[in-house]
Formats: sequence, C-alpha cells, structure tokens
Amino acid sequence: MTWALGLAVGGYVAVLLGIAARNSRPRPVAAVADDAALPTVAVVVAARDEEACIGRCIDALLAQDYPAGRLVVVVADDHSTDGTATAVRQRAAEAPGRVRYLRVPDPSGHLRGKAQALHTAIEAVDADVVLITDADCAPVPTWARTMAGAFADPSVGIVCGLARIAPRPGHAFDRVQALDWRLLLGAVSAAAEAGAPATGMGNNMGVRHAAYDAVGGYPALPFSLTEDFTLVRAVADGTDWRVRFPLDARSVVWTLPADGVAGAYDQRRRWARGGLDGDPWVIPLYGLLFGVHALLVAGLVLAPAVGLAAFAAKTLADGAALWASGRRVGASVGVGALLGLEVFLTGYLVTLPFVLLVRPRIGWKGRRH
Repeated sequence: MTWALGLAVGGYVAVLLGIAARNSRPRPVAAVADDAALPTVAVVVAARDEEACIGRCIDALLAQDYPAGRLVVVVADDHSTDGTATAVRQRAAEAPGRVRYLRVPDPSGHLRGKAQALHTAIEAVDADVVLITDADCAPVPTWARTMAGAFADPSVGIVCGLARIAPRPGHAFDRVQALDWRLLLGAVSAAAEAGAPATGMGNNMGVRHAAYDAVGGYPALPFSLTEDFTLVRAVADGTDWRVRFPLDARSVVWTLPADGVAGAYDQRRRWARGGLDGDPWVIPLYGLLFGVHALLVAGLVLAPAVGLAAFAAKTLADGAALWASGRRVGASVGVGALLGLEVFLTGYLVTLPFVLLVRPRIGWKGRRH
C-alpha cells in the first residue's frame, strides 16, 4: 500500500510540476493593431431560461473593444420558458444590427440541446470567426479582439480562453470552485500549447467558421453533454488546423459559480458523463485520477503518517500549478481555498464513478439526458 501510494502520488506530482513548468512559459496571442486586419466575428450565446443573467452577458459583449460593424452578438433561445426572449429582444432593439435574437427550432434527430442552439446561430452568420460564450458569462473588454486576433495565424482552427469564477461575498466555497476551474483549465491549456489538445471550454472558445464547416458542424457530430469537447476533438483529429489555449488575461471571461457544493458536484458529474461518452482515452485518464485519489484516502485511513505526507506533496504540486497559471492572469492562491480544493477534488474524483453507475442520467436545464 505504501509503495503504491508513493508511486501514484509521485507520478501525479511529476505531472502537475510539468504543467506548472509549461504554464510558466507564456505564449500570448500577438496583438493585432490594424483594425482592418481583424476578422469579422459573430459571438454566439446559447440561452435557455437565462432571464436573470443574459442582460449582464450582452452588456459585456456590447462593451467589447472591437471595430464597429465587424462584430455581431447572436443569442439562440433554446425554448426558454421565462423572460429570456423579452430581455434579448429589448437589447436587440437598443442596439440594432449589433444584437440578434434567434429561436431554436424543435430538436431534429440527435441534434438537440446546446449543440443545436449553437448550430442554429452559427449557420445563420457568415462571419470569419465564431466566438462562443455562455449566458452566465461576462467577457473582459479585450476578449473579442484577443480571441479573434489568434486567428491571424492561418494554421489555427480553434482558440480557447480562461474562464474565471467571480466569487460572491460571503460564499467561501466559490473560491474553492475558482481554484478547481483554474487547475483543470491550466492542465488543458498546457496540453494544448504542447500540441496535444484534450478538450475546450464551451464558455470561452473561438472557432474558425471554415474549421466548423470542415467537420460538418454539430449535425455531423455525435450528441454529447460536453459539446465543446466533441467539437475540439473533431477539429484536432479530423483537420489540419491547430487548437490553441493560451492563458491570457486579455481573453478572460468571468462566469458565475455553481450554487454551492451540490451544484458544483452536479456540474462535474455532467462533465464526467460527457467526457466518458467521448474519446476512449478519457476512461483510463479518469481511472488514473480515481486511483491516485482513492489510494490517498486509503493511506490517510490505514497509514496516517504516509497518507499525510502524500497529501502534503499533492497539495504543494496543485498549488504550484495554480500559481503558474494564476500569475498569468493576476489570480492568487489562498491557503484556505487550496485546502478546500483538495477535499472537494478528492471527494468528487473518488465518488463520481459510483454515482454515475447508480445515477447515469443527467438533469440539465430542465431536460434529462
């Protein structure tokens, strides 16, 4: 047991330190100074019952530092039952030509949910680049210019940016969620920038329209709860275009946190289910992560001294990876939040396989999958 724990945690620490080293070497997107050289952009937002936050999102998109007439915001209303349509149409009336409202048609075959909403918007525009964000997100003003500027490199087909959680006052667990997101996205960024893209982040992603068309768009791809993962894999595996994921403060979007521990756990259960339905390599990856954290729990129970040493080593490695990605975007690592992250991360990685076996169906946005 001691040897197994030492090998597992030692391997994990080596990988996380490698991620930290990779993310300490920035490769930012080159700034495009000439407005005429920037591509035409459509910012696509899939919305289902987002009355409470869609206004915040659209306001942030209208405040983008991007040439007039070269950026349009398209909101695809996925059968909302609240006031989403009214809120979007009001913004469209206030900013004619800059905001468009589309109603998503009824599902057709496997095309449904967020993938259908995104496709409805993408096929309705002829922009060079499609930027994708979520209704609960507010991109920084430099987001569109930075993301679109990455496509000045003709080899790039997809670009992803960092999504940061905006903690709410008095909600300590929001800071834990923020670190969990940053740890995950830091690892994904390091892999993509090393030439081995794993997935994307559907609330902060850009795709060259030609790359989307080349893979047939979402109608040609299998349904997934993680449609961003499916699209990134299709472009990375089926075309010659590259996927980039630079950690750049100029391309950050601020997203709202999940509602407490239960909400964050359900979010990760949905991500895990979508990932497991995707490429076969995801299953052994999840198996390795489960094994490391299950051994860590067993060590803490059966050999506390060894388990605590392993826990400390893992915590320091996670902290190093978080520090490396955080320094690029001006984010810190609080000790309390880091310890909370270790408890949350271990808890969901150890329990998710069993929960998915018992509760394989996912409830999301009022639908069962």
